[in-house]
Amino acid sequence: MISFRLQYYSQQFQALALALPLCLAAGTTSAAPEDLKQINDLSVHFFEENCYECHDEDAKKGELDLYDLALKLDTEEQARQWAQIFEKIESGEMPPAKKERPSAASKNKLLEALTPALTKADKKYRQVVLRRLNRVEYENTIHDLLHIDVDLAIHLPEDATSHGFDNIGAALSVSTEQIATYLKTADIALDAAFGPEKRPKSKTLHTDLKDKGRLEKNLGKLLRDDPEGVVMFSSYYSPTNFWGFMVREPGRYKVKLTARAVQSDKALIMRVYAGDVIAGRREKHLVGHYLTEPGEQWTTIEFEDHFDRYDSVKVMPYRNGGHLKDAATTDRPGILVGKAEMTGPLIEQWPPKSRTALLGNINPQTAGLADVEAVLAQFLPLAFRRHATQKEIQLYSGLFKDAHEQGRNFIDSLRIALKAVLVSPEFLFLDEPSSKPRRISDYALANRLSYFLWSSMPDKELLTLAARRDLHKPEVLRKQTERMLRSPKSRAFTDNFTGQWLGLREIDFTEPSKKLYPEFDEFLKVSMIEESHRFFQEILDKNLSLLNFIDSDWLILNERLAEHYDIEDVKGLEYRKVPRPPGSVRGGVLTQASVLKVTANGTNTSPVLRGVWVLDHILGQPSPPPPKGVPSVEPDIRGATTLREQLEKHRDVESCATCHVKIDPPGFALENFNVIGGWRDNYRSLGEGKRLKDTYVDPYNHVRVQYKIGLPVDAAGSTPDGKPFNDIIGFKKLMLRDQKNIAAGLTEKLLTYATGRAPGFSDRTALNDLVKSSEKTDYGFRSLIHKIIQSPVFRQP
Repeated sequence: MISFRLQYYSQQFQALALALPLCLAAGTTSAAPEDLKQINDLSVHFFEENCYECHDEDAKKGELDLYDLALKLDTEEQARQWAQIFEKIESGEMPPAKKERPSAASKNKLLEALTPALTKADKKYRQVVLRRLNRVEYENTIHDLLHIDVDLAIHLPEDATSHGFDNIGAALSVSTEQIATYLKTADIALDAAFGPEKRPKSKTLHTDLKDKGRLEKNLGKLLRDDPEGVVMFSSYYSPTNFWGFMVREPGRYKVKLTARAVQSDKALIMRVYAGDVIAGRREKHLVGHYLTEPGEQWTTIEFEDHFDRYDSVKVMPYRNGGHLKDAATTDRPGILVGKAEMTGPLIEQWPPKSRTALLGNINPQTAGLADVEAVLAQFLPLAFRRHATQKEIQLYSGLFKDAHEQGRNFIDSLRIALKAVLVSPEFLFLDEPSSKPRRISDYALANRLSYFLWSSMPDKELLTLAARRDLHKPEVLRKQTERMLRSPKSRAFTDNFTGQWLGLREIDFTEPSKKLYPEFDEFLKVSMIEESHRFFQEILDKNLSLLNFIDSDWLILNERLAEHYDIEDVKGLEYRKVPRPPGSVRGGVLTQASVLKVTANGTNTSPVLRGVWVLDHILGQPSPPPPKGVPSVEPDIRGATTLREQLEKHRDVESCATCHVKIDPPGFALENFNVIGGWRDNYRSLGEGKRLKDTYVDPYNHVRVQYKIGLPVDAAGSTPDGKPFNDIIGFKKLMLRDQKNIAAGLTEKLLTYATGRAPGFSDRTALNDLVKSSEKTDYGFRSLIHKIIQSPVFRQP
C-alpha cells in the first residue's frame, strides 16, 4: 500500500511537471484586421523611406528582409520579430547612424501605432510556468523548514540558466532522474532533522601538530621542532594537519588555535582549512586568513564550523616562499603553531530544535494518528507556503497510517509522510494563483517576496499577513520589504544576485596561468569576491545611487586588494570603505578584479568578450551571436600582434561591423586590465618581448618570473555615436551621460531575478515608469528595490 501511494505521488508529480507551461492570457486576441492594415500601411511607408535600401528582397545574408514582411502576429516568433524591429527603431540603432535619420514625427507615429498590437501579442503568447525551486532555494527552504544545517545542494543536478539567472521558471525543467535525487535528499534532510536517538557526548580535545606521531619524517626538513610546538615555513607544501582532531561524531565544533610569527619583525599570515584535509576524498574549504603577530605573545584564532566524520583542520603559511633545504637552520620567517583544542559537537538544546519543531511534546511511544494529523496540520502550511486543506492533511496522514499498520514504528512511519511532502509538487514549485485579475494572491506574493530577497521560504510573519490578506496593501508590503532587507537572511540576495548578474559564480571557471600571472593566489581570489559583495551591500544598505555601479569615488579594500590595485596606506586583513585616491582608475564594478577575471580566460583578455559582457550585464543590451561562417578572433599567444589589430581586419566584414561598433568600445576601454584585474601598460607574453630582471615569484628561492613584457596596450576608442575616449576613466564618464539607460538595464535584471521571468513587450510601460520614478530619488538602489516590489509587474502572474 505504501509503495502504491508513493508511486501515485510520483506520477502526480511527473504529470504536473509535463504540464508546467500555463497560458495566463487565454482568450486574449490580436489586433483587429482593420487595425493591422492601417499599421501595415504606416510601416511600409516608413520602410520605403528609411529601410529598403538595405533590407529589401536583395538583403545580404544575415540581414532582415522587410520587403515582404507584413504585420502578422499569428505566432510567438512573429511577435518577437516585430518587437525587435520596434526596439531597433526606437533606440535609433536603425536606420544606422551614417544614414539619413527619419523624422521624429514619422518615427513616433509608427511606434505609437505598433505599441497596442505588440502589447496584446505579448500578453497572448506569454507563457507563465510553475517555477521550480532551484538548488540554492531548495537547500535554504529545507534549512528554514526543518531547522537544520547540512549541505544538500551538492546532491542535486546543476540548474539551467536563462536570461542570466538560474531561477527562471521556463528553464527549470524536471526529469525522472531529478525526482530520484529529491527522494535521496529528503532522506538526508530528515536524518538531520530527527537526529540521533541519544544525545551525542560533547567533549574537548587538546592536541598540537606533533600529536599522533605523524610528522617525524618532515621535522628538520619542511618543519622545525620546537618545545612549544612546530614551526612551518613553506607556503607550497606543508604537512600540517591536526591528526588529533579527526572527528568521530558529525556536527558543529568550536576550534581554538594558537600561533605566532618567529624570525620576523612583522606579522605573518596563516591560512586555516577545515574538512577532509587528511584523506582527501572530499573537498576541504578555506576557513580564513589570520594574522599571527611576532614576539612572545600567542595569537589566538577561534572559529566554529561543521565537521563530518574524519574531518580535521589544516594550517599553512601564506606567501612565505616554497621548499626548504633545512628547516632546522633556515633564517626564513616562519609561523610557530602551538597548542590547539576542539570542542564539540556543540549541542544548543536537547532534543534538538529540529526535532521539537516537528514533534512538539509528542511522545513517539504513545502517539497515534491524531498526533500525526496535528504534526501535519502545523507542517504542511509551512512546507506548502500557504493554507493546507483538511483533505491534504488526511492524504499525507494516510501514508503514516499504512506504514504504521504494517508494523513500522511511529518515527519511521511519520518519516514516510514527511518525505512525501518534501517531494510533492506543492513543496518543490512556486504556485502563483491570481486572487483578482492580473494580481497574484497574498500567499503567492509572500513567496515571490521571500524568494526574491531571501532565496528561501516566507517566515511566519509573512505567512500570517498573507493569511489575513493584508500583505498586498502598499504600506504593509513596504514595511515587510524593509524588515526583510534588514534581516541577515538578505545576504542571500547579495550573494545570489551579484553571483549571477556580475558572474561571480564563475570565478573558478578558469585558472590563471601561473607562468603569466604568478601573483594570483587564493587570498586574492577570496578578496575579489568579497570586495564585490561588500560593494553591492554598501550601495543597498545606504540607498546610494545605482550609478555607483558604473563609477564611485569610494572603494572597498583590504591590504591584499590594495596591493593588487597599487593603492597605498591600506593595511590589515579587514575590509573597509576608503576614499578613491586621486587619479585612480578604480571605482564601480567594471574595474573590480572579480569582474575583470570572470570576463577573461586564464591566459588572455578579449575586448569582444568583455564588450559583450558590458552590453548584456550592465546595459541590458545582449548582442546577437556572430554570423555563421565568420571565424572568431583568437589572441596571438606569441605576443606578436594585439587583438585590436586583428579586430580592425574583422570589422572590415560588413556583417560583423554592425555589432562590433557597439561591442568594441567597452572592450577596448578595459584593455588596460589583465586577466586577474591588475593594471597593465603592456601585455604579458611567453613568446616575444622583453625579459624582466630582479622580479621574483619566490624571493626566498630566487625563482624569477617567466613572462616577458610584450606589446603596449591601446585602450582608446570611440562610442557608436563618435565620442572619443582614451581609457576607462574617459569611457565611464561617457557611460554616465546616459543615466536612464543604465538604470533601465539594472532594473530589467532585477525584475527578471525577482519574478523568475524576463520582462516582455507588455511590461515596457511599467519598466519605463520604474526608471522615471527612480530618477526622482537620484536612482537610490534600495528605493528601486521597494519600487519594484510595489510595481504591477512584481504583483501579477
